[in-house]
Amino acid sequence: MGLMARSTEEAGRREAKRLMEEGSARFIHWMMQGRADVTARVAAHFGGSKEGTALLQSFTVGMSRLAPLLRHRKKVLLVGGDYPTLHGPYRWNGFDVVLLEPDPDGTLPMDRLAAMVERERPGIVAISQVQWTTGFTIDLDALHELCKAHDAWSLVDATQSWCCAPIDLRETPIDILGASGYKWPLAGAGNGFFHLAGHVREEVRERTGHDAVKVLGEGHVDPAALVRLDDAVQRATDLGMQAVATRVRGITDLAVERLDRANVKLLNGRDPAHRAGILMIEGDDKRLDRMRQAGVQAQLRGAGIRIGLHFYNNEGDVERLVEAAAKRI
Repeated sequence: MGLMARSTEEAGRREAKRLMEEGSARFIHWMMQGRADVTARVAAHFGGSKEGTALLQSFTVGMSRLAPLLRHRKKVLLVGGDYPTLHGPYRWNGFDVVLLEPDPDGTLPMDRLAAMVERERPGIVAISQVQWTTGFTIDLDALHELCKAHDAWSLVDATQSWCCAPIDLRETPIDILGASGYKWPLAGAGNGFFHLAGHVREEVRERTGHDAVKVLGEGHVDPAALVRLDDAVQRATDLGMQAVATRVRGITDLAVERLDRANVKLLNGRDPAHRAGILMIEGDDKRLDRMRQAGVQAQLRGAGIRIGLHFYNNEGDVERLVEAAAKRI
């Protein structure tokens, strides 16, 4: 989880106070106009359309609602070890699942992905832009071109990348894009989005009779969580996606250099072309305990320890990280 920005927490608290004091009058504002306004700003941030965007509680909620509407595209290609809630809805709804296993180091070579798409002819390729256990980052442009060439829909979970790695649907028109806001947007829990391209909405309507965006947007979303998302997107817009990506790349480059110098083995994240804000280092619970005692937050994931770096980290943070990770008892 990304650190919630102070301005974001304060904005959510002010909205909660208004809801407490104004009750239904304020809630009706969110039902009639407030949610639509935030939807437009969120869509604009990643180059999507307001009409194709739905705000909801999380990527998980959206995927569970969306999967039943996609069953006419019976075969889906998934990546082994990808986020569980990207897998589950397809298995629960009777899809024919084919699985591409990453290389031992977590890499997903595009040539192997292309070969499987050509051989299996899936109707959907569902994948995270950034793998949550390794940090490996897929080339969205190459993914889009591959899916387009084989009449497959690209469905991308951007939870581990949104507001860290640039995403612009005007340049890379991913068919279905979704994300939760708790990670790099720094928006806290309880908010997220899905965006469906026009041809996706049209095909779903023809095959099911349902408006997929309306289905995704059913029910209430906590207005305070929407305010936090709105504040987070405004901050990300003001900073600029490319500026954030450049800053993250610089701080992760420094971390790789310093970890190498300290002889801390890097398991994933050395290649800047396939790295966003996540590095994986060798380690167990003992190394992780030493890091936490030094005030360095990290998590055990897969074969080692996952470290997340964002624009708010500085060179001093990197030095503290390396010193803690390299420390021997």
